[in-house]
Amino acid sequence: MKISSKLMLIVMLTIFEISMTLLAVFEISKGAKFHQLNSLHFKYIVQYSELINDFERSSTKDVSPLINVIINMRQQPIECVEAVSWLNVIIMQQINTYHAVDICRKDIDDANNILKVIANFEAGELSAKQLIVDLRESAKVFNQNSALFEKPITDTVTFIMRVAIPFLVAISLFNILFISYMSKNISGSIRNAIRLLKRGTREKSLIDEIDSNVTGELKTLLLVAKERLANEVLVAEINQKLEKLVEQRTQSLTRANEELAQFAYRASHDLKAPLTSSKLLTQFIIEDIESGNINSAIDDANKIYGQMEKLEKLVVGILSLTEADAIDDTKTSIDLASIIDDIRLRLLEPRNLANGFIRCTTDITSEFTSEKVRIVQILENLISNSEKYKDEAKPEAPFINITLQETDLDYRLVVEDNGLGIPANRHDEVFQMFKRFHPEVSSGSGLGLAIVKKHVSFLKGQIDMQSSALGTVFTITLPKEKFNEEY
Repeated sequence: MKISSKLMLIVMLTIFEISMTLLAVFEISKGAKFHQLNSLHFKYIVQYSELINDFERSSTKDVSPLINVIINMRQQPIECVEAVSWLNVIIMQQINTYHAVDICRKDIDDANNILKVIANFEAGELSAKQLIVDLRESAKVFNQNSALFEKPITDTVTFIMRVAIPFLVAISLFNILFISYMSKNISGSIRNAIRLLKRGTREKSLIDEIDSNVTGELKTLLLVAKERLANEVLVAEINQKLEKLVEQRTQSLTRANEELAQFAYRASHDLKAPLTSSKLLTQFIIEDIESGNINSAIDDANKIYGQMEKLEKLVVGILSLTEADAIDDTKTSIDLASIIDDIRLRLLEPRNLANGFIRCTTDITSEFTSEKVRIVQILENLISNSEKYKDEAKPEAPFINITLQETDLDYRLVVEDNGLGIPANRHDEVFQMFKRFHPEVSSGSGLGLAIVKKHVSFLKGQIDMQSSALGTVFTITLPKEKFNEEY
């Protein structure tokens, strides 16, 4: 097999591993969405039960609130059915959890049926007393549907995680072993060729030995080198450089596989935590509803909603990190003040919208051109972090200073705040994935600064960080040639 074919096979295996990891993350996040929809369904069931009591006590017998909440309850099973893909169907049929989809369809039919009952009441074909009986019976049915839906979805997500994680770990280990084997194979072929060149045989004999013992691209390389170089020392040097290049490529691919395996493990761990918590809280809700403790059920539903928000932030962070490679690299003129104003209005709390919280200064003489999407995401993450981790205990009001400077060779974008800072013993972890430095203040995904680092790397720039009790300063250096290479 040719060297290029071997390297291409390594690349294809790596791409396959990455694709499988992204598919697993997507399917697990879909399971989280199903749990979130079911939690929302529980919430509407509680509202529905309260509205039935209000309707029974009311003298006006207004059914419009009941109709609205039934329509809202019907939307969750509709979204669940629409989200089920052919892959989900195959998996659920194999592990006998496909009845979750049937439960969703039944829930939709139950909602439509009770809407027809309400329509009969409005038409005068049904008494208010009978309507209340039907409404209470439908509430029990909706509650039963949600309770029955939870277990097959949990079983499906658990199955995917139990299968996906060992599968991804196995692929990673196979790739590492395969790359190591290919590295030795390629290095061995190159060493054999080098030994032929070092024997000091006559030119005719050397060419014959190359014909007999070397094949493929390496043979062509040696023959061309023999024709172009006058002595064996230069030939050996070329092959030594080739061997080093192959070794560096192999080390790079091996490191990428190790990082990917670590990413899969950490992502799966962080995704599983809120799912497990939500599962337990859902059981509490069922018990509270059965015992009539509606307030406790609502509190637990709100806690589940918080867990789902945390899970959503993590999934969005993972997608942002994986999509950084595919961002359009079109370069445009950048109006820094306009970008910061937009971020300020979108991300900051109302009390921080005053102009004094973010100060922007530009000191450039030429037009600042760059990849706008990357610059926006860099600033979004840095500003968001500064806002989340501001130090209210300091006598000085919280601030964020953003400065754009210019030299002959580069632009320097500086983002400074007077927030909590980063502990000195953890400075070397700043740009690593899933690192959180003040979890008691804000429960972020731990991916923001990793995303910033990746965007800066794509712009061929450098990012430095200085942090102390006074605050944190990020300095981003972006070379001009990166921005001007197409202009």
